[in-house]
Amino acid sequence: MLDQHSVSIATYALCQEGMYLDRKKWKEWLDLYEEDAVYWVPAWRDEYEETNDPDGELSLIFHDSRAGLEERVMRIQSRKSITAMPLPRTTHFVSNIVGFATDPETVNARANWMVQVYDVRTARQHTHFGWSELQLKRHDDNWLISRKKTHLQNDQVPTVIDFYTL
Repeated sequence: MLDQHSVSIATYALCQEGMYLDRKKWKEWLDLYEEDAVYWVPAWRDEYEETNDPDGELSLIFHDSRAGLEERVMRIQSRKSITAMPLPRTTHFVSNIVGFATDPETVNARANWMVQVYDVRTARQHTHFGWSELQLKRHDDNWLISRKKTHLQNDQVPTVIDFYTL
């Protein structure tokens, strides 16, 4: 059932996530995710249908635990990811957030999003946009993301995509 408390929990998590990514606060961003969190950005099979099996089909990004996200952050911090240096400047927006509790410990939500990206290397800007599904689970007084599936609507973009530009 849709409820305002669940919408508030989801809104807070999504706004925090965008703020941490924009400010490149990687530890704080990672702390929003459970250890066994799934982070998935499916690819498009054709103009009308996304892939639906991250184990058997192409994905733009897929991590089946927070360890994959931690590894990606480590590569950025160590400057071993030359495609991401210097990192672009980003501003994340979220809207149309709906949420519902499936039980007292779980909130499922859906939200639209847009990220404005400025590539310092080329002095060009572009926009990524889409919608996300996420599941949050209660851990004591905190809510952590246990699943996030990001549907990138404009997948033909002029540069590399990564977690910080979605």
